[in-house]
Amino acid sequence: MNYDVIIVGGGPAGLFAAYELITQKPEIKVCLIDKGKSSKTRERTDVMCGIGGSGLFSDGKLHFTPVLSHEKLLDFYDEEEYQTFLDYVDQIFTRFGVDSDYYPKDMEKVNELVARTKKEGINLIVRKLRHVGSDKLPKVMQKFEMYLEEKGVKIYTNLEVSQILTENNEIKGVKTPKGDLLAKYVLVAPGRIGALWMRDEAKRLGLEFTFQSIWVGVRVEFPSQIMEEYSKTMYESIFKLQSDHFDDTVRTFCPCPNGYVSKEEYDDFVFVNGHSNSNVKSNNSNFALVTKVKLTEPVSNTISYGEAIGRVANLIGGNKPILQRFRDLKNGRRSTWYRIKKSYVIPSFKDVTPGDLSMIFPARVMRNLIEGLEKLDKVMPGIASDSTLLYGPEIKFRSARIETDKFLESKIKNLYFAGDGAGLSGNIVGAAANGIIAAKGILKK
Repeated sequence: MNYDVIIVGGGPAGLFAAYELITQKPEIKVCLIDKGKSSKTRERTDVMCGIGGSGLFSDGKLHFTPVLSHEKLLDFYDEEEYQTFLDYVDQIFTRFGVDSDYYPKDMEKVNELVARTKKEGINLIVRKLRHVGSDKLPKVMQKFEMYLEEKGVKIYTNLEVSQILTENNEIKGVKTPKGDLLAKYVLVAPGRIGALWMRDEAKRLGLEFTFQSIWVGVRVEFPSQIMEEYSKTMYESIFKLQSDHFDDTVRTFCPCPNGYVSKEEYDDFVFVNGHSNSNVKSNNSNFALVTKVKLTEPVSNTISYGEAIGRVANLIGGNKPILQRFRDLKNGRRSTWYRIKKSYVIPSFKDVTPGDLSMIFPARVMRNLIEGLEKLDKVMPGIASDSTLLYGPEIKFRSARIETDKFLESKIKNLYFAGDGAGLSGNIVGAAANGIIAAKGILKK
């Protein structure tokens, strides 16, 4: 079967690329392939792949300010130009049913909070965002998928691409168990679940890539009142600081006001994550607290390092995440259910093993996390209380970054890469912007 464009991966990068292609050139023949299910049939256990991507059942936070993970493309575009892509993504999400409010709303209050945190050596990151909610985002992506099908995009689900086909340094198509699919252009955007495969393919094809830093840490759960002042003003408050002893970067991300801790499953290990529903509220809030890990010599493969931590954690936890009270961690003892019940924080996620996080993390990582939580207590009193719950591990991989030009085309003619799996984005909106940029590159030819 021949197409004009083949898109590998049905996450935000792939979906938004397909949208841009058929919107700007309705006659174009596009097929989109994903190893997972349709968004219409995916269940919450289908976390990492399927139409809608690994973020389908996430908290559904959409970020529209070019900071943090959006900075990956600022090598190619200035902030003003890149902002136009983010605004365009916002318009498209609105078209498919996102109607949530924008945060922050009260900038005077935001500036007051920023000043307060700076006095304690903490940087409070301010971003424009919309919170869709993990209950609403699947419906938005289902509308998106149906729209693409109505416009003639051929969508293959439950079909895995095994190889990228090239000839004389030019793309030819992709290999699948059902046969080869051919196209003049191929956009590869398989998401985080496909990062290892994509890195292996890049190596086989002679494409250059670099390993990026990863973020290693825990999910912190506490009474919602502790973060209420920040969450009411900003919804999402991201704190960034340097640890005292090692001077390493420690930060929070993915805060979930009145949210729930959840499980994130990979092939070889289980991590934790968090989400908030738009209607069903918890008495607790949570966020990830992580420290940056970057390797240089003799090993630069941060992905393997993070996976090693994941395997150790699952060995000790019996294939379940580990839960520990902060009091027990500081006192050098494991948590038990008996000790957990002494906490006034009732865990929102119980499919865990009470244990000792210091058994799974290197001492440097553990010290950074403890120092980080104690520093945050100066601006969020109570966050470092004895009853605070820590779930681990939470590891955010950053895929090896494939070398591309500004339109995300590789050194192989007409072969494009996009999204988290290519190391070119780090969230839903960033991946969507990647897809639009790659589509514009294809349309220019």
